[in-house]
Amino acid sequence: MAIFSLNEVRTEQIKNIADDNFESWPESATYGYFGGGESPPYVCTIDRIDFSNDTRSVPGTGLPEARGRLAATSNNNYGYFGGGFAPPNVCTIDRLDFSNETTSAPGTGLPQARSSLAAVSSNSYGYFGGGQNTAESPPYLDTIDRIDFSNETTSPVTATLSQGRSGLAAVSSSSYGYFGGGESPPYVCTIDRLDFSNDTVTVPGTGLPQGRSGLAAVSSSSYGYFGGGESPGTLYHCTIDRLDFSNDTTSPVTATLSQARRNLAALSSSSYGYFGGGWSPPNVYTIDRLDFSNDTTSAVTDTLSQRRRNLAAVSGGASQRIKGSRTYGYFGGGQTSISVCTIDRLDFSNETRSLPGTGLPQGRYDLAAVSSNSYGYFGSGYSSSYVCTIDRLDFSNETTSVPGDNLSQARSSLAAVSSNSYGYFGGGFSPPYRDTIDRLDFSNETTSVPGTGLPQARRALAAVSSSSYGYFGGGNAPPYVCTIDRIDFSNDTVLDIGDLSQARGSLAAVSSNSYGYFGGGFAPPKVCTIDRLDFSNDTVTVPGTGLPQEREKLAAVSSNSYGYFGGGLDGPNVCTIDRLDFSNETTSVPGTGLSEARRALAAVSN
Repeated sequence: MAIFSLNEVRTEQIKNIADDNFESWPESATYGYFGGGESPPYVCTIDRIDFSNDTRSVPGTGLPEARGRLAATSNNNYGYFGGGFAPPNVCTIDRLDFSNETTSAPGTGLPQARSSLAAVSSNSYGYFGGGQNTAESPPYLDTIDRIDFSNETTSPVTATLSQGRSGLAAVSSSSYGYFGGGESPPYVCTIDRLDFSNDTVTVPGTGLPQGRSGLAAVSSSSYGYFGGGESPGTLYHCTIDRLDFSNDTTSPVTATLSQARRNLAALSSSSYGYFGGGWSPPNVYTIDRLDFSNDTTSAVTDTLSQRRRNLAAVSGGASQRIKGSRTYGYFGGGQTSISVCTIDRLDFSNETRSLPGTGLPQGRYDLAAVSSNSYGYFGSGYSSSYVCTIDRLDFSNETTSVPGDNLSQARSSLAAVSSNSYGYFGGGFSPPYRDTIDRLDFSNETTSVPGTGLPQARRALAAVSSSSYGYFGGGNAPPYVCTIDRIDFSNDTVLDIGDLSQARGSLAAVSSNSYGYFGGGFAPPKVCTIDRLDFSNDTVTVPGTGLPQEREKLAAVSSNSYGYFGGGLDGPNVCTIDRLDFSNETTSVPGTGLSEARRALAAVSN
């Protein structure tokens, strides 16, 4: 049974994202979008920068209303430009659809009009914090408003920033959002940290080296970078300060922006950060590129379509916020005539297979697997008896170990999904059939049962993840079922959202950014069907092309472009790896199989 998890990045994106990227913060988005600003007058223009060649264009549809001093955040499918000054201050949220680059107003704006704010995003929510509302006295705001990506409604967060301020900037890691700098007055160097897991705010200790306002920020998988701005005495800055996500400390980067400026905007690809526009004076259209691999900067040859300041920017397109540039897939464990501990590695760049050397500490089959940015975790299964063990695969050196904590109960034939912060192992068989969902915390490798299990106890199911949800599909209750249950990563609640095209168990699943694909299984008989789950509306269709071979008890992993279904049982065990092309949903056999024919294995990717 499958198991693969995307986490979406900024997520790896974030590994880059390496995302989910996670991420994550964007994983491997295709384009960046700079929207709005003040030229003068205020503009509604959206400029698009193509990350593949650093060229700039105007895709056609701008914001519905010209405004500046706005902020922007994004999920996999949309960018959200919120607040700003039209004039007057507005509470509008405009949505940019990455699939067709059109804009619309989804309906719910911010709870209060504000400008000069900043924004961050987790997998499930966007957060707009700080800013200025001239109707209040004093006008500087410490409030944070949250937009729920699942239904585009907004609500205030109970926690607030440590102080009201405007002209701040913000970045996201996989677990936290950081709001830095701004004007209170006076100018401040404070960095507030928003914990995405519980929406609380703390001040981790180290702020920016110098208080400043009107700055912008980008993030890689490991660092946040705050660039430009103004402060008393120095006036405009070209400085870039780096925030280390691992310990929340800051330090200056040797490289600087090409010119000192304030009121600029910034966005990230998987490899670079881009700082665009601003006020020098006069207004500028320059785009500077920061190379995340070596912290050097250079000016992009192309420029914005017009000189402007007080604009906002997001990244979007192809593969944003899912586990970033995935490099390998790992198929672990399984059964030949005996339980095996083998781990096969599939190189996504050339689709060759090798044995990295270290297998699982214990041979077992009917296990499940999840992955964080740094590790893969193979959990439970059957050896000579049912086990609750979790083995950890270190992606950096491909060695395995037992981190210590186990699942709450020994069982086999379960499935698993991952968010940026957690892995979820659901269902299985001990006996009896199980509905339990165990949650593995990637930050400390402890497990817990968050409370809500599957609505129906079952085994031999499969699972996939979008950026906000995990989906457990099919299985044997008995009888075989077609049910799809969805776990919400924001609150760990589970809901039955629909059915596969046919009841079946022992299937496997992969994910692209937009869809989940459930392939193969046993109905009975064995099938080659691939069902497609649309993450945008939770509907299921059969796109047409199934697996080349009917089989059950297979496993699957995903790269950015393909899904790979490996091993399984078709009469005898098989070593075949079938490839699903996400771009056209056709399947083929790329040539390289597993090192040995086996069934009931599990799989992860980094």
